[in-house]
Amino acid sequence: MKKFTLNKKEYNMPTSWEELTLRHYVNLSILEENKTEYLLGELYLLKIIEVLCSAEGGELDELTIEMVTELSKEVGFFQEQPKWPSSRHLLINDIDYAFPEDLNKLTMGEYISIKMLQEQQKTQSELIPYLLAVILRPANKVINEETTKESWVCEKFNTENLEFRKELFLTQPVLNLMGPVSFFLNGSGTSIINTKVSTPEVPKQTI
Repeated sequence: MKKFTLNKKEYNMPTSWEELTLRHYVNLSILEENKTEYLLGELYLLKIIEVLCSAEGGELDELTIEMVTELSKEVGFFQEQPKWPSSRHLLINDIDYAFPEDLNKLTMGEYISIKMLQEQQKTQSELIPYLLAVILRPANKVINEETTKESWVCEKFNTENLEFRKELFLTQPVLNLMGPVSFFLNGSGTSIINTKVSTPEVPKQTI
């Protein structure tokens, strides 16, 4: 984590995939989707730094060229492909959450909810936390008495807690969430969910 102070306010900027939250990831993906709006590579780089620092638009405009140059060296980790863990189980606030065993086998309720949520979002990246809220749900561990094999059984889907789970997941480390579902978001898991996201490409020429 890179720390710096501007106008007496302290900022913390993630410098690795391990420090990135889902909120960072979503906002960076939205930025990448709208990349053509930023004609200057330097402006796009500043926007990346804003997102990583959870700063408002324009809040870091008073950074000096020297500071931006220094901070730009810390975002090179985007050039590395993240190693998404394959675990389908998460423990958040003492509650067990699990992904379905087969993400291709959506119920009609799950499918319809995802498609409706997709229509409501301005960008594809904004769908990510909602998609997770649909498929990553509280679960119970079940042990097969004959084989002793353990599995996680998700609670029956309903829309009651979607907003709660969406906000909860946005605060979690992105590496904990995107592994089992990353193929889903890149269009290779199923043809019925047409959602592609990408992380930002840091400008090769910095200030």
